[in-house]
Amino acid sequence: MPPPTSQRTLAGLLPVLLAGVLFGVPLGVTACQGDAGREGGVAEASDGGAALPEGAPAPRRPTRHYHLRRTDDGCELFWIDGDLVSASQAVVCPPDLEVGERLRLTGKTCLRESAQTPARAVPVVCPLPLVNMEKADRAPPDAGAPPDGGKRGGG
Repeated sequence: MPPPTSQRTLAGLLPVLLAGVLFGVPLGVTACQGDAGREGGVAEASDGGAALPEGAPAPRRPTRHYHLRRTDDGCELFWIDGDLVSASQAVVCPPDLEVGERLRLTGKTCLRESAQTPARAVPVVCPLPLVNMEKADRAPPDAGAPPDGGKRGGG
């Protein structure tokens, strides 16, 4: 039978304590990031990510938002980027989307937005036309081009 939890914890700390005493390693070095903040040290990144190189801009959320809206005439697909709105494309409507509602792509999922029935504003599975529109905009223009730029015969 394994020893009680308190004995296992003490047994796990014993080598760290011995190393600190024998090799002169201060115990504060082995503290967690959360502990370092309390002791006056500054934790570099609380999310565990790599530090950005100096002078590099911080990552930002995309400004373009993709929507699929249900109208009386059918469904339309469009994006909004600040004050700009794309031309809408007619697409097949998802069966559970009611008139006046819209789906907004948020990362890898979609949120249903409903002004008439706030209880229907929940995460849903994204329809493929909405996901494909975002993927097409994200891909560089020459993503499908051959490495030689389409030139044949090496010249």
